Amino acid sequence: MDKSLENAKNCSLPMAHGIALITVNAMVCILGSFGNLLLCFAIATHPLLRRTSNYLLFSLAIADLLVTLVCEPILLEIFYNRTFFHECKASLERPPYRLIVNLSCSASVIHLASISVDRFIAVAFPLHHKIFMKKCGLVILLTASWALPISIPVLMVVLPPSFPKKFMAMASFSLSYFVIIFSYFMIVVFLLRYKRKRKDLRATTLSVKFTSRREIRVAYTLAIATGVFTVCWVPVKTMRFVIGMKPNNPLHMWLRTLALSNSAMNFLIYSARMRAFKEAYLSIFQKMCRL
Repeated sequence: MDKSLENAKNCSLPMAHGIALITVNAMVCILGSFGNLLLCFAIATHPLLRRTSNYLLFSLAIADLLVTLVCEPILLEIFYNRTFFHECKASLERPPYRLIVNLSCSASVIHLASISVDRFIAVAFPLHHKIFMKKCGLVILLTASWALPISIPVLMVVLPPSFPKKFMAMASFSLSYFVIIFSYFMIVVFLLRYKRKRKDLRATTLSVKFTSRREIRVAYTLAIATGVFTVCWVPVKTMRFVIGMKPNNPLHMWLRTLALSNSAMNFLIYSARMRAFKEAYLSIFQKMCRL
C-alpha cells in the first residue's frame, strides 16, 4: 500500500501546473500545426518563394510538424493522465515519445546547421551560391538534415543498453550547434571585411551588392531563429544531461514544453521578418475568404 501511494505521488501533477501545461501545449499544438502547414503551402504554391534556401525552410517546417502533430498530442495525454488520474501509464520516457522527441530535436538543430551553412555560402560567395546549390548543395544539405536525425533514434534502439546513448544524442546536438555558431561567426567576419571594402566596389557590382543585402537580411532572420532555438532547447538539455533532473519534476515538464514550443515559433519569425512570406500568407487568406 505504501508503495502504491508513493508511485501515485510520483506520477501526480499539481492541478495548477497540470491545467497550465495542458493549455499551453494545446495552444502550441494548434498554432504550430496551422503555422507550419501554412508555411509549407506558401512555398509550394508561390513561385517567388521557390528558392533553394526556402526549400530548407520547407523541410524544417516538416520537422516541426512532427512535434506539433505527434509529440504534442502524446505530451497532452501524459499531462492529462498525471493531472486528473495520477497515472504513470503514459510515461515521459516511453519509447514512442522518446524516439519522436529525439528525432524532432535532432532534425531541428541539424536543419538549422544546414541553413546556417547555406547562409554563409550565400553571403560569402553570392556568385557561386546559386550554381552550387542547384548542382548538389541542396541535395547534400537536405540528405544530411534527415539522414542524421533518423540514424540517432535507430542507433539508440539497436545499440546495447550498456552503450552511453544519451551522450550520443548530446554529441549530435553539440556538433550541430557548433556548426551554427561557427557559420554565423564566419558571416560576421565576412560582413566586417565587406564593410571595409564596399567603397572600392565599382558600379558593375551593384547587382551583387543588392543580392548580398538580401542574403544578409535572410541571415539575420535565421540568426533570430537560432537564438530562439537556443533559449528553448538549451535549458532542457542542460537540466537533463548535465544536472540530471528527473522527468517527473514539474520544472522539467515546463522546460520540455518550452523546448517543443520552438516548433511553433519559426513560422512567426519568418512572418515578421520576410516580406515575401507576409505577401504569400495574405494572398492565401484572401483566397480562403473568397471561397
